[in-house]
Amino acid sequence: MRKGDVALLVSLVLYAAGWLVFVNYDAHAGEFIRTAGEASLIGGLCDYIALKMLFEKKWYLPNSGVLPRNRLRLVAAIGTTVENEWLTPVTIHRKLTEYDLAARIGRWLEQLSLRDADLTFFEQQAMRIADWIKRPQAVSSIAAELKLEPMVRILERLYLFNAERTVLKFAESLPERFSKLVHDPEFRQYLESELHHLGVQLQTADSIERNHVEAWVEKLLNAAIGASRGEIARLVVENLNRLSDEQIRVQIESKTRPHLEWIRVNGSLFGALFGLGAAFLRSLAPFA
Repeated sequence: MRKGDVALLVSLVLYAAGWLVFVNYDAHAGEFIRTAGEASLIGGLCDYIALKMLFEKKWYLPNSGVLPRNRLRLVAAIGTTVENEWLTPVTIHRKLTEYDLAARIGRWLEQLSLRDADLTFFEQQAMRIADWIKRPQAVSSIAAELKLEPMVRILERLYLFNAERTVLKFAESLPERFSKLVHDPEFRQYLESELHHLGVQLQTADSIERNHVEAWVEKLLNAAIGASRGEIARLVVENLNRLSDEQIRVQIESKTRPHLEWIRVNGSLFGALFGLGAAFLRSLAPFA
C-alpha cells in the first residue's frame, strides 16, 4: 500500500473516530477530532485527485491527463533540457578530460602482451598498403620522388636501376615480408617493449608523447562535440516518441510516484493540523 493511501486511511479513521466521540462521549472533544479528520481527509483527497489529474486522463476530471495531453511539448522540453543543461558540450568536454584518456591508454599499453596476440589485422593492412602502392598513380608518384635523388638518376641512365619496377617489386613483396616480421619472436618482443615504454611515457606528466596524445584527443573531442550539436536532443526526442502515452506515463510515474506520495501524506497531515487550528479558533469565539 502506498504512503498516500495509508495517510488517507488514517484521515478516514480519524474522521470516523471524531464522530464517535462527538456522539457518544464528549461533544467538545469530538468536534476537535472530527474537524481535524475532516480537514485531513479533504486535503488527502484533493492531493489524490491532483496526482490522478497529472498522470491519467479521466472523463470525470476536467483537464486531467496533464502528461498525456502535453506529450509533444514535454518530449521536446526533455530533449532540450538534456542537451542544453545536463549534457552540454562544456560538461561532456570536462568529463572526458577528467577521464584522462592518455593515461588510460598508457596503462593499457604498459600491460599489453604480444606473445600470443593475433596480428592478422596488421597483415591485412600490409596487403591493403601493397595494393595501394601497386596502383599506377602511386607507382609513378613514388618513382618520381626516388628520381629526385642524384644517385638514382645516374643508375637509371646506366640501366642499372628502374624506379617503377623497384616500387612494384617492393609492393608485391610487402605482405610476405610483413608476415614474416610479425611472426618473428624477437620483433614481437622489441615491439612489445617499445609499446610498454610508450605506455609509461603517456602516464608521465609533460612528456612529448603525452602532449601529442592530449592534443590529438583535444582536437577529436572538439570535432565530435561540434558534430553532435543538436544530436543529443534529437536522439532523446526520437527515443521518447517511440514510446506510447502509457509507456511514458509508467516510466515517469514509476520514478516520481514514491516522492509524489509525500504530497498526499503532507496534504493529510497539514490538513489535520489546519483543522485543529480552525477548531481551536472556533472554540475561542464568543458565540461558539
